[in-house]
Amino acid sequence: MENLFTEETAKQIPYYLQKLLLQGRKADALRLLEKQIEADGGLFEDDKDFKEGKRISWLLRIDLLREWNRLSEALAWTCLECEINPTNVAAQALKEQLKRQLKLVPAKTNTVKTQFQPTLNWDGVAGMRELKAIFERDIILPLREPEIYELYKVTLPNGVLLYGPPGCGKTFIARKLAQVLNYNFREIKPSDLGSIYVHGAQEKIGKLFADAKASAPCMLFLDEIEAFVPSRSGFGMSHSYQAEVNEFLVHLNECEKNKILVVGATNLPNLIDPAVRRPGRLDKKIFVAPPDLEARAEAMKLYMKDRPQTEIDFIQLAEQTECYTFAELELIVNEAAREALGNRKPISTETILKSVLKNKPAHNPQLIEKMRTAVDEG
Repeated sequence: MENLFTEETAKQIPYYLQKLLLQGRKADALRLLEKQIEADGGLFEDDKDFKEGKRISWLLRIDLLREWNRLSEALAWTCLECEINPTNVAAQALKEQLKRQLKLVPAKTNTVKTQFQPTLNWDGVAGMRELKAIFERDIILPLREPEIYELYKVTLPNGVLLYGPPGCGKTFIARKLAQVLNYNFREIKPSDLGSIYVHGAQEKIGKLFADAKASAPCMLFLDEIEAFVPSRSGFGMSHSYQAEVNEFLVHLNECEKNKILVVGATNLPNLIDPAVRRPGRLDKKIFVAPPDLEARAEAMKLYMKDRPQTEIDFIQLAEQTECYTFAELELIVNEAAREALGNRKPISTETILKSVLKNKPAHNPQLIEKMRTAVDEG
């Protein structure tokens, strides 16, 4: 791993980190993050991706220390970051969370609903550490520590757009986010707002937001959001559809002050009306990629649970299934189980690898990268 922080090899840091964690090499994982945090980027020092990589590495170090119950150490690093970079609002908010977790200050009570918990419980969401770190920095901390963000004049999130390939867990992650925030959760499908009457859908949209306000704090999860708010510049867009998009925008503008968080999910972000993606609306855009190395290994362990098996090399399987979605991984395990059943033998690593060769992923790295940049280009 020499010359690790060139433009090309820096992209491999998440892979190296996940492999170290899967191997249980905690000290090595922390040292890797330390190198990234303290790295001199040289020609890439001002590159936005390099800077973001350093910020995410810092968050990952704190999250790992919290996960391993090394809270005092996490607080010490957070206090140091606050001293060096006093404008790092996420660090200021994390410091308050850690102080409460260590019971150094009284617990904070949310006057709208029950008491916020200072810990992050992502049970059931294996791996995907960078994604969870982005959720914590951009959504969870601002909503848990609004006073700090208001002091720094940093706006609170009004809405979130989750986009990426199908089968990658956008709906599941949205549900877990609501649990972490302790928000009421309402999942809405396009058919729920359909109406045969003129202006009927508009009335349903108004009622949807009114009900969410009454049960605040509330998360409205809109699956296939492109069907709710299609681009009004499209050919053949009817007046009623345009009116429905306008109605949605009116209510979306009021969400933050009504303690409503709108989360939309889509595989087709460019079909969404551009006005919905403007600042103050669904302004947090988060790409949900296929599961990473750690998530793939943990998912395969879950799918293999209680099946007859030999000693399985889950790290090897994870390395051989890049770009596979959770649904595709489950299919691979099921196919391997059928073959093993036919042979009356336990499932082995080799059996699963044969299934991998027979079932190629629907996406490749180039297509995934094209989808990741779709919002920026759209």
